[in-house]
Amino acid sequence: MAKKDYPAIASSVVELVGGKDNISSVKHCITRLRFVLKDQDKAKTDDIKAVSGVVDVVIGNGQYQVVIGPDVEDAFDEVIKLLGAGFDGGAVAAESEDEGKKGSIVERAADLVSSIFMPCLGGMAGVGLLRALLVVFTNTGLMSADSGAYQILYAASDAFMYFLPLALAITAADRFKTNKFTAFAVVGALVYPAITKAYSDGAALDFFGLPVNLMNYGQSVLPALLTVWVLSKLEHVVSKFMPKSLRFMLVPTICVAVMVPVELIAIGPVSMVIGNVFADAFMVVYNLAPQVAAFIYGCLYPCLIIFGAHWALVPIAMNNYAVLGYDWLMPLGFGCTYAIAGATLGVMLKTKFKPLKELAGTNAVVAVFAGITEPAIYGVLLKYKRPFVCACLSAGVGGVIISIAGFQRLAQVGLNLFTIPALAMFPGGWSVPVCVVLSFVLSVALTYFFGFNDKMLSEADKKAQQAELDAA
Repeated sequence: MAKKDYPAIASSVVELVGGKDNISSVKHCITRLRFVLKDQDKAKTDDIKAVSGVVDVVIGNGQYQVVIGPDVEDAFDEVIKLLGAGFDGGAVAAESEDEGKKGSIVERAADLVSSIFMPCLGGMAGVGLLRALLVVFTNTGLMSADSGAYQILYAASDAFMYFLPLALAITAADRFKTNKFTAFAVVGALVYPAITKAYSDGAALDFFGLPVNLMNYGQSVLPALLTVWVLSKLEHVVSKFMPKSLRFMLVPTICVAVMVPVELIAIGPVSMVIGNVFADAFMVVYNLAPQVAAFIYGCLYPCLIIFGAHWALVPIAMNNYAVLGYDWLMPLGFGCTYAIAGATLGVMLKTKFKPLKELAGTNAVVAVFAGITEPAIYGVLLKYKRPFVCACLSAGVGGVIISIAGFQRLAQVGLNLFTIPALAMFPGGWSVPVCVVLSFVLSVALTYFFGFNDKMLSEADKKAQQAELDAA
């Protein structure tokens, strides 16, 4: 296949979104360039979709999202070269004042969560895979849990998630526009060894007579996020009234001295109670009809990916780890990736149009091995609609299998071909390979027999598919 011309892609996209003067900020996720535009009406969406190397355009979360594929970082680097260093923020680029204020409440919430958690994904994925390998090694007798090597590697796999509040303090500070190291200092008190030891010992602490309700904040999410949000407001007020010559020293001093007691006395305990209520509420609703709920969840998960709304589920999963010690919610969507891959493979097997066959085959392989589904969704499934419906139904069936088994993901291990053996060793883990295989095979069959035929291809489709293939 021809190598993509990333400078040309970047140049065309920047020009067609209205030029540098129309761009407030730009960042990227796993597959998309995410622009915040001053005026979206200036963007020429149809022309951008026609650019060689662009898969699709999605408008949502107050962002103009250009879908490139798993090689989006190469395109992003070229965009930054054109725009200048002032726009360079990688996956968490600086945002405009209006970013996060556009779109529906759901879109804004999803964008908020995405901007905070996306930078942490590398660390989560790395330690999750390491934890998965340790599970395999100990269960197969390749490593003893009493060995020094295990203790060291377990610490490596557990530390990031235990100190997750610190990571979130940094990324939330970027989002809420407050000093990240002040945020680190404030949130650090939640997991400070003396505080955690006081909790484990059942010690009673007070702050000038005010009782401190100690809790275990390791792996927690809400306490850090709410604390940094309040910190951002306090820092703004203190800075406003503080002489410029004194801000450097006194603003962080005042913020830390005020916020640490506030977070330990009020914000931390209240947010943990809120987290417990959410976890209990989800369990109550789910337990009313587990398999029905799992099927609906599985069917909707591919739709959530389209709009980026699946990010709103991440804090719930993180809260489950902190409250329950495992996550049961997000695994209900385990069938999604392989259902999408199966539907894309179904299109490949059914079509006689060579460019579409090759494009679908490539995207199916990317989904299976890399777990990246956006190229398959936008490049193939959504264009013909029925294959996407087949994928949704198959993902729903996969969710039912996970629900029947009562699967518990004990660590944030992502789903791919390499982690399935480890996931299978978690409680209810037999359901994971069954879910994957069933979702994949069912999706291939539904798409092949009911979801696609070459009569759906128009001449415009054929030209677009040929262009995408040439760019791949």
